[in-house]
Amino acid sequence: MTRLPYASVWTVVLLAMACPARSDEPAQAPAAARYTRVEQLPDAVALAKLSNGLTVIVQENHVAPVATVRCYVGNTGGAFEGRWLGMGLSHLIEHQVSGGATAHRTAEETERLVDAFGGATNAGTSSDVTQYFIDCPARRVMDSIDVVADQMRHCAFDQAAFDREFKVVQRELADGEVNRFRVQWSLLHETIYTVHPARTPTIGYLDVLRRATREDCVDFYRERYVPNNQIFVVVGDVKTPEVLDRVAQAFADSPRSEETYLPMVEEPRQIGPREAVREMDGATYDLALAWPTVQLSNPDLYALDVASSILTEGESSRLVQSLVYEKQLVLSVQSMSNTPHYVNGFFAVLASSRPETWQQAEQAILDAVYRLREDLVRPEELAKAKKQKVAELVFGRQTVQDAADSLGRGYMSAHDPLFDKTYVANIQKVTAEQIRDVARRYFDPQRLNRVLIAPPGGAPKTEQAVAAGGEEPIRAAKLPNGIRVLVKRQSHLPMVNLQAFVLGGSLVDAPETAGRAALVGQMLDKGTARRNARQIADYFDAIGGRMSTGAGRNTLFANMTVLRDDFPEAAAVFAECFTRPTFPEDEFQKVKKLALGAIARRADNPQAEIFELFQDNLPTESPYHVIEGGKTETIQPLSVADLKAYYDTYFVAGNMLVTVFGDVDPDEALALVQKQFGHVRQSKDAPPIDFDRPGAIAKSIVRHKRIGKPTGMVLLGYADASIRQEKDYAALTVLDAILSGYDYPGGWLHDELRGEGLVYMVHAFQMTGPAPGYFTIFAQTGPDKVDEVVARIRKNIDRAREGDIPEDEFRRAVEMIRALHAQKNTTLAEQAAQAAVDELLGLGHDYDKSFDKRIEAVALDDVVRVAQQYLTNSVLVTTSPKPPADAP
Repeated sequence: MTRLPYASVWTVVLLAMACPARSDEPAQAPAAARYTRVEQLPDAVALAKLSNGLTVIVQENHVAPVATVRCYVGNTGGAFEGRWLGMGLSHLIEHQVSGGATAHRTAEETERLVDAFGGATNAGTSSDVTQYFIDCPARRVMDSIDVVADQMRHCAFDQAAFDREFKVVQRELADGEVNRFRVQWSLLHETIYTVHPARTPTIGYLDVLRRATREDCVDFYRERYVPNNQIFVVVGDVKTPEVLDRVAQAFADSPRSEETYLPMVEEPRQIGPREAVREMDGATYDLALAWPTVQLSNPDLYALDVASSILTEGESSRLVQSLVYEKQLVLSVQSMSNTPHYVNGFFAVLASSRPETWQQAEQAILDAVYRLREDLVRPEELAKAKKQKVAELVFGRQTVQDAADSLGRGYMSAHDPLFDKTYVANIQKVTAEQIRDVARRYFDPQRLNRVLIAPPGGAPKTEQAVAAGGEEPIRAAKLPNGIRVLVKRQSHLPMVNLQAFVLGGSLVDAPETAGRAALVGQMLDKGTARRNARQIADYFDAIGGRMSTGAGRNTLFANMTVLRDDFPEAAAVFAECFTRPTFPEDEFQKVKKLALGAIARRADNPQAEIFELFQDNLPTESPYHVIEGGKTETIQPLSVADLKAYYDTYFVAGNMLVTVFGDVDPDEALALVQKQFGHVRQSKDAPPIDFDRPGAIAKSIVRHKRIGKPTGMVLLGYADASIRQEKDYAALTVLDAILSGYDYPGGWLHDELRGEGLVYMVHAFQMTGPAPGYFTIFAQTGPDKVDEVVARIRKNIDRAREGDIPEDEFRRAVEMIRALHAQKNTTLAEQAAQAAVDELLGLGHDYDKSFDKRIEAVALDDVVRVAQQYLTNSVLVTTSPKPPADAP
């Protein structure tokens, strides 16, 4: 038989699928749904429509043996949920459909199948679409088509999966409330759109989401996940006729459903400026300035997009050059012309700036935008912007994933899979006069929308608030008796925080007196000559105040927060507790009994258990060998006399520091501290506290403890720098972030061990302070995985020591540390404690302000150097049900 050329074979196949059978031929059940239309478009793109309404787009790309399979579900997303608007149902369903069970496969079977052929699958939801995809080797594209089609038609929605993902989505929504960009984006939409569903967050509102049920998901799925609402896209090293045939087979028994019609209220024209301000944790200002514009079908979108490129596209753009590099008013700046297909969009400029420059940055941005209304852009700027759009189209289609997304979204929004090419062609026609025209038409000061995310207490104040006072720098002083005092006026809330510290803790306890400092700290509010423990507690409860006392590894402290009007009297009670405690015997026995109980409970907690085992095996000279809460044998013999002796030794003026932060006049605060603390005695006999304590690990140690709990614990420690060794400590902090994230899970260890399901948790942290401590890695795993987890951790340590740290990972770690550290110390109490401890340790009360500079000064070579210098000998402790002989 003569073989037809490939193009002819394709034509015959398409004709056979598109044409009904002749009446004189035997009737047969069709093997696949019938194609009613197949168009061959440029760039090897085929656009087809099945009789059930499914749109199919295929693009052959034979550059590499890979493919991507995608399905876009229309009439879904945050703005398209109809009677479920605000529930975030599209997103909740996405979580259940992607990788979930179907009528034909369990979730585990789907996962095994996709993993077996090396596929990568995921999904996403936006305001106007939900999409699902599998990226795969081209030889397994048919399997991928089957899997995606199965998910689109036969999701099982079992109750257990709903319950699990329902919790995950609620957690995701809650987490989003601390994400500055998410909050800013939501505020921007809520400000620009007052009635249109575009104002609704894709993830929904928590109160509405909580009312969602499995039945809601099933109803929405049946209504929207229908062929005539879906666009199926396949791009890669494929043959179009074979793909079209397989897609038709996969959707053969899916009938067309009723067309989805969602009437949307028209957004009224904005006639006055609008503003939204939110205070959030962090140290920077995030600003968005936006003006309502047009939707995708309006030809003005092209000139608006070019204007955006001229402002912020590339390092040489107007705002990047001016605000980032020349004037250095912002940390970052970007602009966008957002033109959805279903509502008028907006033109926005977003910038992040420091507290001292954000207002200048705002004015500079407005000046630059409004300048477009007056002056024609230069020919070279216009040419550059047009060239950038051409490059953007080309570069944005290098991968099959990018190409598929362009085709799918182009058809979804403009009913043209090649809309991006049309878009770039129209960009080339834009003139300088058109840019000026659209700037005059849309950049109206009376239609400005301003959204500001500010640090706590940093929202712009009214004239009355400014007159009433604000935040002032920390004021340092010393009382005549030698007590150091830090005062900071911060009047955004009518409250005052008072704290007092003495240097001590485990720094001055020995192994045989472990827990002594902790008992002293707990006894400070248990009685004075004038008040007993109950009266002290009743007093603070009655005024709605908060007071606590305690001890840490380096300090003993008391902490009080009260309303402004209660501060003078409350300060007297606070000072009485801190400077004149009586250590009543009956209260001591209660506190001692609780301490012994806490020690006994360590055996109930596998984490507490392994930390105690770790500290027991550290060098005895190290303060970190001392268990802060003590041991039974060290707590049991302690008496009131022991606590009083400790108190008399260390609670002296030269070893004490007091902070007052809040809505208080600094002069009045200092006078009050002098009144309440001026009597504290000076002491020339107070023993010096030595920070230079030995802690080196002379020889590696491995210890295992057999426990009855069905879990495995790993704690591996190396010698660490002290915080006073600034350069090494900063480099080790970056190394910590590379290995396991900074404060939040991430990095090599989390990605590898958690990613492969080997551990429940894994994290590195620095157990250090003014005295050199330990760089530690902690993990919890299954009893049979302990040795493998240890080996994997050591492998990553070796990788760091060998210098196998990519530059981009190093830079990300530095930026992550800076960003997350900026979100620390956001309350009065936290800020005061940081300043106080830094001052007591000899670093200076404003030491934390230089944190970013110390981290930025770290070079990649520094990280490798400290890894080689410090990560040598180690203490490894493990616990599991296995006997010691079987331990690593």
